[in-house]
Formats: sequence, structure tokens, C-alpha cells
Amino acid sequence: MKTKLSREELEQIKIKQKNRYKIETKCDVCGKIISVDEIGNGSGCKNCGWVQDSLSEEFPDRVMCPNLIPLSKAKKLYIEENPLLPDFDDFIGGLDFYGEMQFTYQGIDYGVTRGKNDTVDLWIVNAEVLGTFKDSEKFKENAKIDGKLIKDIWQEVKDVNWLQ
Repeated sequence: MKTKLSREELEQIKIKQKNRYKIETKCDVCGKIISVDEIGNGSGCKNCGWVQDSLSEEFPDRVMCPNLIPLSKAKKLYIEENPLLPDFDDFIGGLDFYGEMQFTYQGIDYGVTRGKNDTVDLWIVNAEVLGTFKDSEKFKENAKIDGKLIKDIWQEVKDVNWLQ
């Protein structure tokens, strides 16, 4: 296995990455012009923030990386002039798709990961496991922080993302 690249190889990689998004198309959410690669994946739309994904049109009602909400919901939110932010159901959809999610509540970072046999663990990042749930539905209905159901405090949650 090659561990060190030559300066020339690094320059070729830079050029390839710089030219990766070279095809112009319309954003699936707002219709503004964006750039995508040959597969149809792109960088974030400067107008609405949607990250073009080649699978979103095929599965418009699913949460899938890199976006935290389904395409169908993003279009609706955009028309309503609302931010493209995930609600708790979107978070669960992301967990079901990716298996690892994170969020911040009152300045503390939390992780949620799918374990063996579809169990779901809620934990404080770099600290302790707060609970293990039979599946994502049990997590959705029973997961608590400081005695409060997460679904009830979701409006106070910040920095929702795939586990970084």
C-alpha cells in the first residue's frame, strides 16, 4: 500500500477535486442553478442549502445522507419559506438510514447509535451511555434527557447531524 504521494500526484488530485462538480443543473428544491458531478451529486445550493443527491429523486420521502430531511419535505418547507431543518421524525429517519446521529441540547453533545439487533443507544459524546432501547420506535417514545422526553424538547435541540 502506497502511503506517501508525490507532489505531482497531489496536484492531480487537487485538479480532479476542483473540477468534480462541473455539470450545471437545477436544484431539486428551489430550481436555482447548481453544479453536480457525473453521478448527480453536488455541493450545497447557495440559495436554499439543499445538497443535491442522486438518490433523493428516487426516494423523495426518505431521509438520506447528506441531507437531514426528505426531498419532498424540503420542497414543501422551501415553498412555505421555512428553513430546511429536521424535526424529530426526520432525526429518526436519519438514524434508521445511517445508524448514527448526533445533536446538542443545552450545550451538551449527544450521540444516538444503532447497536446489535437494532437496539438504539443514547449517550453523551465522550462520556456515558444514558440508555439502550429495543429499537428506534422505543427510543422515539421513551428517550429522555433530564427527565424530559427528547421528542418534547426537540425544538430546543441544536446542531442535528450525522455522527461526526
